[in-house]
Amino acid sequence: MEETREKTEETRRNADEARLRRLEKLRFWRRACADSSTLTTPYNLSADGNPLFFFHGDFDTGGLYVRRLAALSGQPIVAVAPQGLHDDPLPPSIEDMAAARLPEILRVRPHGPYRLGGYCNGALVAYETARLLEARGEAVEVLILLEPSSLNTRPAYVAAHRWIARLLDPTGAGSETSRRRIGSAMWAVWSLGRILKMSPSEIAGLARYIHDRRAKRRQRLRDTSHETDGERLLQEKAARLTNAHYRASAAHVPGPVDFPVVAMSTGRDGGGRVSDLYDAVSWQAVCRRFSHLRLPGHHSTCLSEGVDTLAGHLSTILAPDATAAAPVPRTAQPASD
Repeated sequence: MEETREKTEETRRNADEARLRRLEKLRFWRRACADSSTLTTPYNLSADGNPLFFFHGDFDTGGLYVRRLAALSGQPIVAVAPQGLHDDPLPPSIEDMAAARLPEILRVRPHGPYRLGGYCNGALVAYETARLLEARGEAVEVLILLEPSSLNTRPAYVAAHRWIARLLDPTGAGSETSRRRIGSAMWAVWSLGRILKMSPSEIAGLARYIHDRRAKRRQRLRDTSHETDGERLLQEKAARLTNAHYRASAAHVPGPVDFPVVAMSTGRDGGGRVSDLYDAVSWQAVCRRFSHLRLPGHHSTCLSEGVDTLAGHLSTILAPDATAAAPVPRTAQPASD
């Protein structure tokens, strides 16, 4: 009887914590929509410092984790918001997103050398922004990729992308509609590729994870049935932005670069399962001066439970004598597709 009571109490506490997290997200979105806002947020800036432009890729709390990361690392950081977060236009491709953010980078720092980084979808935008800066003749001191989407650096997925692009955009015009279709098709390829590599027990675990997520979504709808239309619209906006960036990430095939790249990844998805999607070792295929650091936790917890480790890595990478040095040796080759 006592055990049942304790379980009931624990379930209630977990539900209360989940509601508090959702309320915090809603508060952020209300603030974001009310504030004509800034696409960049500076931390620890000084007149003579060279900041890290960090594309935070966070639609839930607007990159709130960057504040803690800056506090722990002590590094000057300029957080760069993802497209659509503050009702700015949402381009259909990673390359277009980078082009749209480039003026903001140049406004803060007109000339290099530049330090850039990003998380998840933001890492891809940071990558293409660095390529644009290099094309302008500017020096890129270092690029830090944190949990970047990595499948499209693998030969099998690059070949699939090429075939799908020829099928859906035979003229190569690159229209907005065709790019979105290519992104949706590649997202399906990503999902299929991950499932084919799973064991039966892993597939069963994934099925349970999807079932639990849908159950939580239904519960969330019940919990928010009393909320205003405005709050529901904010939730829908977050979901719409996330899906748009998923499609853009799936359609992105990175070109080769010669500047120093440091990738940090857990190799595990947001559910804690081993996943090629977030194993950034494969980025060495397109980055000549490449190094890789393995992070603890998984795709979501590396920003919360693993933030101390992440801050320590940032401090080391951005130390004055570190960015001038050659990257550490490449890690072992990733498993073949």
